[in-house]
Amino acid sequence: MVLSVFLIAVASYALSLLDVCGYVSRFAFKDPVPADARVDYFFLYRRHKWMGVGYAMVADLLRALITVLIGGMLLKGAGFPSIGKLLALLFSLIGQAMPLLPLDRHLTSKRELIFPALTLLFVDWRLFLVCVALAVLVMALTGNRALMAAAAAVAMPLFTLIFRGWWLKVFLAAACAAALIYCYWDEIAELFMGKGRKSGSRRPPRGSEPKSGDDEE
Repeated sequence: MVLSVFLIAVASYALSLLDVCGYVSRFAFKDPVPADARVDYFFLYRRHKWMGVGYAMVADLLRALITVLIGGMLLKGAGFPSIGKLLALLFSLIGQAMPLLPLDRHLTSKRELIFPALTLLFVDWRLFLVCVALAVLVMALTGNRALMAAAAAVAMPLFTLIFRGWWLKVFLAAACAAALIYCYWDEIAELFMGKGRKSGSRRPPRGSEPKSGDDEE
């Protein structure tokens, strides 16, 4: 069982590091963007509208499904497939929050929450609906993505307790919530405490990212 948990951790973490939006931009649409440029859903929408978003969403959906299947199958023999799925979600969020140094030398959060959200869909669709609905509501009312992430994070262990009740699932959901909060810690700390992590660990401002008009014909 220890080996299965280790394999889940490695596979989920590795899958979470895949730059799906970058692959879609470079290979599906042949965008001439630098190899180290930040390419996300906003970038794809600016350049290719909903077609770009749709391609990346399908790719992330498949990645999330594979991640959850690995987690569920590796612990199915031990009788804990649902725990394996939650572990897969946890290590996917850890991968988003703390990429390996060779892949991101600044150890900054990728903050690609669509992939973890889709992973949650395959873990527990009811929890997915609650967290997404609450996140969308908070975002619509406040326009603050740090509050959106915090609201979704609080909902995860709370509604896991309501829906499931098993302490181990609640604990893993709380660990997922902690990883999610860490993804947005700079903004959450600034919002509530007026400070964040050291400036060297922050992402470059959006103005330094490639813009849709930089290489248009």
